[in-house]
Amino acid sequence: MKNKIIYIVATQYDNVGDLLINKCLIDQISKYGQVYLDTKNVPESFIKELLKDTQNVIKLTELTPKSFKGKGAVSLYFSNLGITHIFKSPGPFGSAGNKKVFLKNMLIGLIFKMFKSKNVKSYLVGNDVHYKNGLDKKSVNFFSKNTEKILCRSHSNVNALKGLGLKNIDYIPDMCFGYSPKDIIDSESNEIGVSFRRLDDEKYHQRIVEAIQCILDNSDKKIVFFYQVNHDFEYNKELFIHFKNNQNVSFHEDCLQWDTLSFYNKFSFTLSNRLHVLLLGLVYNVIPIGLLNNDSKTQKIVDIFDGVALNDFLINELTKDKITNFTLHEQTLKARIKEVSLKQKNMIEDKIYEIIEK
Repeated sequence: MKNKIIYIVATQYDNVGDLLINKCLIDQISKYGQVYLDTKNVPESFIKELLKDTQNVIKLTELTPKSFKGKGAVSLYFSNLGITHIFKSPGPFGSAGNKKVFLKNMLIGLIFKMFKSKNVKSYLVGNDVHYKNGLDKKSVNFFSKNTEKILCRSHSNVNALKGLGLKNIDYIPDMCFGYSPKDIIDSESNEIGVSFRRLDDEKYHQRIVEAIQCILDNSDKKIVFFYQVNHDFEYNKELFIHFKNNQNVSFHEDCLQWDTLSFYNKFSFTLSNRLHVLLLGLVYNVIPIGLLNNDSKTQKIVDIFDGVALNDFLINELTKDKITNFTLHEQTLKARIKEVSLKQKNMIEDKIYEIIEK
C-alpha cells in the first residue's frame, strides 16, 4: 500500500472509552494505508486490544526497533522508511499549565516539524485542544504551524482556536461515532444503566442520589449500576449500596471491556456524567441522559452534545416531569439519536478520506 502511516499511541490505558476512540481512528486511517502503531511504554493488554479485529495494522517494531517517543525520532528522521503520514491518539490535548506535560506535547510537535521537512503530513484528529493558559497557547500555535490540520471534536473548540487566529482548524465528530457494533439488539428494555465518575461536589452527589430515587419512585424502570473505568468502581458501588434494598436495583461487578460493550444492549437509557458512557449508549441506540454540574471535567460533554444538537439530553436535575417526558417519547428519541449517530459516522469517514486521499 502506498501510504505508510505512523500512529503514536499516547492515551489513558485504564479506560475503555479511550481504547474505543483510538481503535475507531485506527480503523478509519487503516482503510488508506499500512498503519504502524508506536506502542513504546504502552501496556501489552492495551496493545492486544488495539490490534484486535484490525486490517493493515501492525506494531512499529515490525518495521523498526526505533520509536517516535524520545531520541529514536531523530534516527527515524534520517531513515528511509517511506513514512507518509503521522497521527497521534485522539482525546484531550493540552498541559493545563503542567510544564512536564507541556514539554512532552512539544516533543510530539517537534517530531511533526522535523518530518514536515520531508513532506510527511501530520495531524491532530479528534482532540479537545486546550488553549486557555500560556503554555497551551504556545503549544497550539506551534502545532498549527507544523501540522497539516487540527480536527477538533467540538465546534466550540474549533471556534475558540480560530478566534486565536489559527487557520488550519476544522471539525470532526468524536471518534466514538465511528464505532459500528455488529451486535446491536433493537428491542424494548426496562433497564437504565447508571454510571458516574466521582466529582468533589456534595450538592451534586445529592442530586445524583435524588435523580435515581426519582426514577425508582416514578417509573417501572430497573436501575443497573456499572462502570467502564476502574477507578469509578468505588463511587458506583457506593451509589448502589445506598439503594441496595430496592429490588429494582443491581450492580454489575466487572469493569466493561472491549469484548463486553454489548452490555449496552440491556438498556433503554443511560444516566451518566462520563462522555463515553453517554456516547456508547448513543451508538447502541440507547437514549443518553447526561446529569451534569458545572465541573470543568464534564464541559467536553456539553461541547460535544451542543455540536450534534443533542443538548436537550443534558440536565441539571431529573424531575418526575422529565422522566415522564423521556419515557413517553422513547421511540421518537431513539429514532432521533440513530439519525444523529449515522450522520456523525458518515462525517468521520468523509473527513478521514479528505485528509489522506485528497
